[in-house]
Parts: sequence; C-alpha cells; structure tokens
Amino acid sequence: MHSKTATLLLITTQSSEAERLVATLREDGLASKSVSIPNAERLGETITQRGCDIIICFSDERDLNLDEVLTAYRKSTADIPLILVTDGENHAGLTAKARRSGARDLVERGDSERLKLAVRREFSDLVKRREAQALNDRLKDCEQRSLEIIEVTSAGVAFIQDGLHIETNPAYPRLFGFESQEEVLATPFLDLIDAGSQKRVRDILRPSDASSTSPAELDLTCKRTDGSLFEAHLLAAPAEYEDEPCLRLILKANVPQPIAQTGSNAAHATGNELGLISFLAEIETHIGQDRNVERPFAIFYIRIKKSVDLLRDLGLTHALELFEEFAKTLDALVADKGFLARLGDDGFGLLVDGLGEFEAKALAEKITSNARLPNQRRQNGDATADCEIGYFLVSDRAAAAEDIVNAAHRLCIGHDFTDRDHVPGQQPPTSLAARVKQEDEDGDVTIARKIEYALRNDQLKLVYQPIISLMGDSQENYSVLIRLLDEEENLLEAKDFIGPAIRGGLIEEVDKWAIRSAIRTIGEQRKAGHNLSLFLNLSEDTFRNPSIVLWICDCLREFDVRGNWLTFQFQEELVVGNLASIGKLVDTLKKIKCRVAINRFGVSERPELILQGLSLDYVLLKPSFAQSLADDAQKQQRLLQLATLAKEFNVKSIVTGVEDARALTVLWTAGVDYVQGNFLQRPSPSLEVQA
Repeated sequence: MHSKTATLLLITTQSSEAERLVATLREDGLASKSVSIPNAERLGETITQRGCDIIICFSDERDLNLDEVLTAYRKSTADIPLILVTDGENHAGLTAKARRSGARDLVERGDSERLKLAVRREFSDLVKRREAQALNDRLKDCEQRSLEIIEVTSAGVAFIQDGLHIETNPAYPRLFGFESQEEVLATPFLDLIDAGSQKRVRDILRPSDASSTSPAELDLTCKRTDGSLFEAHLLAAPAEYEDEPCLRLILKANVPQPIAQTGSNAAHATGNELGLISFLAEIETHIGQDRNVERPFAIFYIRIKKSVDLLRDLGLTHALELFEEFAKTLDALVADKGFLARLGDDGFGLLVDGLGEFEAKALAEKITSNARLPNQRRQNGDATADCEIGYFLVSDRAAAAEDIVNAAHRLCIGHDFTDRDHVPGQQPPTSLAARVKQEDEDGDVTIARKIEYALRNDQLKLVYQPIISLMGDSQENYSVLIRLLDEEENLLEAKDFIGPAIRGGLIEEVDKWAIRSAIRTIGEQRKAGHNLSLFLNLSEDTFRNPSIVLWICDCLREFDVRGNWLTFQFQEELVVGNLASIGKLVDTLKKIKCRVAINRFGVSERPELILQGLSLDYVLLKPSFAQSLADDAQKQQRLLQLATLAKEFNVKSIVTGVEDARALTVLWTAGVDYVQGNFLQRPSPSLEVQA
C-alpha cells in the first residue's frame, strides 16, 4: 500500500530553503517526510536507504554542481522523478540538458503553485507506475509459486500442446509407471487414456476449446505402462508455458470425497487471508462505534509448536498435511465454544464470548492438552504439548481489532509453554492503561473525588515548560502539563493524580479539558503575535475514542486555531501495543495538519520500527538519558544513536529532563534539535521564557 504523500529528496546546500519548501508542500498535503543532501555524492545510497519518491534539485545554487547531479541521476536505476528548481535567467538554457538527463520538469524559483502541480502530477504518475509494477511482480510471483507447488504436489500435472506433453511434474510419470520424465514426454497423451474415455478427452484437446477461458473436468480411465487401468479425475484449463498457449492438466488418481466444512468454524478452510479478514470482522461485531465493548470476549492465539522444524524435517507437503489434521482436531475440540479462524499455516485465532480469567485459563489448558498432531508422530507416553497459546481478555474500550489479535499473538510467542500449568493470559498486560488499572492503590477514591471536583469547578490548571531549540529555531514550543487544585487549595502535580484518573475512568475527561484549554491559549497568544506551538499528551483511553479527532476539530474551529500549532504526543510504551490504533489516528491527525510526537522515546529494543511505521514530526527522549549524561560515555553513545536515527527519518529530536549545563554541551555535539528540563526552566503558568 502506497503512502498518500510523497517523501522528498532535496539536493540543496541551503537547509532553510529546503525547510520552507517542505513546509509549503506539507500544508497542501503533498509531502510527509524529506531528506536533504548537499551534493550528488550520496544520491544513489540515499535513494536506496530512505525510500524517496521525488527528487527536487535546486540547480541554481552556486555551490551545487548540476552536471554531477544529472550524471548521478542518469546512473541511478531507481524510478524516481527529478524536478529542477531554476532561476529565471538559466531556465530556458537548462531545458534541453535536463530533458536528456531524464528530468521530469523545470520550475522557476518562487513559483510555488507550479511546483505543487509538478509534485502532485509526478507523485500520482509514480504511484500508478509502482502499482503496475507491483501487479506485474505479483503475477510473476504467482507463476513461480504455481510451478513450485506443481513440483511438490502429489497430483500429476502436465502441460499439453497439440496432444503432446511439453512438460510434467515428477508425480505425473509415476501415475502411469514411467521410470523417467523423458519417457512420458515422448508419449502422446491419448496413448495414456483407455479407449472408452478417449472421445471425451479429444473434445477437451480440440484447439477451439483450448482458447476457452473456462476449465473442464471429467472422470476417466487411464492406462499404466504395464497395461493396468486406474480411475482418475482430470481438470483441464487453458494456460501458457514459456509464453506458448497450451493446456494444463491436473490428474488425480482415486480422488477421495472432500471433507465437508460445517458450522461457522469453517472459516479456516477458506484461506489464511480470508480467515484473518473474517476474524477481524467478528471482533468488530463485539465493539460499538465508540470502541466500547458491547460483549466482553476473550481472544486466543493458538500456534503449532516447532512448525518451522516440521516444515524443514518433513518437507512442505507432509508438514502441511499434519497442520491440516491439527486444524480438524482443533475445530472438533472448540466447535461449540466460539469463532475459530485460521490466521496462518500454523496459527489459529479463537474468539469466545463472556469468559473471565479463570474460564479462559481452563479453556487454554484444555486446548493445550487435547489439540494434538497425528498420534503416529509422537513417541509412546510423550505428554509434551503440540501447540502453544496466548489469550487476551477484552472489555471496556477496545483497541483496533488488529491490535487485539497482535496482543494475543505476542503473549503466545513470548512464553515457554512446555509447562502446561503455565498458560499465559493477561500477564503481563499489553498496554500501559491495563497495567495501571490492575494496580489500584489506597486513596484512589479520594483522589478521584478531587478530580471530579476539579473538573466541575474548573480547578485544573495548565503549566508550560519551554522546549528550547539548539539549532536556532524561532518557533515558541512549550510542553503542556496539568496541575490540580483541590478543595483545600493544595496543588497536585500530574504524577499525583494521573494514575487514579486512569484507574477511575476519568483520564479522557482530563485530556479533553487540557486539549480545549490549550487550544484556547494558542488562539489568544497567536492573536497577540506570539509564534506559539504546544505539545500535548494523549492517554490510551483518549486515543481509543474514535470521535476524538472530530472533537479536536470542533475546538480548533471554536478558537480559530490551525492544526499545525498543536503536537500530540503518545508514549512509546503505548505505541508498541496499539500500533494499528495509533497508526490510524496519526493519519487522521495529519489530515487536519496536526503534528505528532513519541514521548519517552528509546524504551523499545528496536525504535526504528516505530519510526518506520508512523509518520512522526518529533521524538522526545525519556528523561533518564539526560541524567548524569556528561559522565556516562555509554549513555552518550546511546543518545547519539537515537538522535542520528531520528535525523535519518527526518524527525526532530527533543531531550527532556536536562539537569545541568554540561549535558547541554553533549547534546549540542550529538546534534539534538531541542532540549527541555528544569535546569532550563521549571514549568510555569506563564508563557514567557525566563532569562
């Protein structure tokens, strides 16, 4: 699936010019990310590594060698359009040279409308070319897979032209008793058919029928080389072999009756992809429009153990036969329990309504004990389970259906299931909110009452901490924090009441109050001439609400505020378990021009996967990176890696929790874009940076 906006590769020696151009294209929804290089030296490498869509070269810059750029572009094999930005004097003279080098358009500097049209046109054409190439690749891949399957299938497969064999798979000669493929290729097809069946076979082999697009089927009697006969089922269909028209014959001897699929659990027989689609659809039937779970349910992910080893040791066909037998056993075992679907060659999803933790664990243990591979594969007395299970209970407000399935899958693959007494459930939970809700603390009721009082009486307060640029950015960026003033006029910090707010189901109301108040503040400050931008956190309960973006739009309209003055933050810890939900929300926020950031970045083992999966503007590194930074070489190295990684994805880096001047020197050297911390300025109700 192609992105709806282009990733730009800018060849320029002036970064400020590049940033202005990207901002202009982003405003019109034409670009999402950009990469800048000063010359043609790393052109090919950058194209390969960064997945760029359009190259824009500022050809009129004095320090840029255009001939080198055009030479490097001609050598590149990537299908990426090149647009040259020129000055008015050299525009006409460059046209012929640019066209010879493959440039798609020339745009005069300052003609932003022409540039937008060029980018829109070239990206649209590029997407169509890529889609056509993808279809062509899929066709070739399907043809190759067909040939691979033909080689290993137990059915006899042959390609026939004018009644003669031109190619067969290994099983075909064996059906007739030939010792080699060469022998059967020298034998006309009709010589292998009993006289009583030859007339019907001739009708299939006629050239007029060969041009038909519909397959033909018939039962017939065939002859082996020793003169014995056998009954077979023939399927003939038009095909091509080495670009020549022919007939493809599939011949199966002694075909057994197909096993009927019964009940709703037949979904796993319709293909893995269809099984996944039907399973996700079934999940959605339990969830209302506001993502509230109307019918609580449990999701089980069941996987055949050591399936990779079985495929390697037994071979594809025999291993898949074992998997099919396991599927039948599992279907019989849980047919009356819930909705079963096959999600992969070795994986199955099961949805069961109304289970609690005890019932879910009992069902998982029953499946683990009784869902077995065929008995002949196990040694006598072997009680080792043949499958492993992860299950996840869903209630309250739900994430995207994909995230729910992923949660059960992660629980399945993240545990050792040798001990059947240890069947994983919700430990550990897959989201931050779930973890917090399991840790109710004394005093929660009191704090929840204070929160409710503050919401009713406008006793919540916003405070702001500046995010200061190390690169000379003139934007006034502030992180928005919340304070609570209780009935006794005591001021509580967020850490004192956010946990109880989550556990008490009040966090979404707190978030909405903060968002609306922050948007109102932006509107007031912008009218006063301040170039203000605010960073706001979104909790898990809030971003799971599908109507939250519409609510944000209402607030923007109410206070006449633009979306790009707001940056919404998600904790990295939340992103890992809610990637599908957050991915959809990020795309929607981008449509209203809002910016997106990941907070407490650097927690996961592979943060680059988050940068690849989401279109981000900023990452805020967790505060611990800045603590004692000047004296910790290992921490400095890790911070440098993360800052460099962010730059590779054209994402700005922000280090929070800065505590001393020595850390600033390290951060500046590492190329960090922004810093935030109490050393620079403590959170304040004022929006003025203190000297």
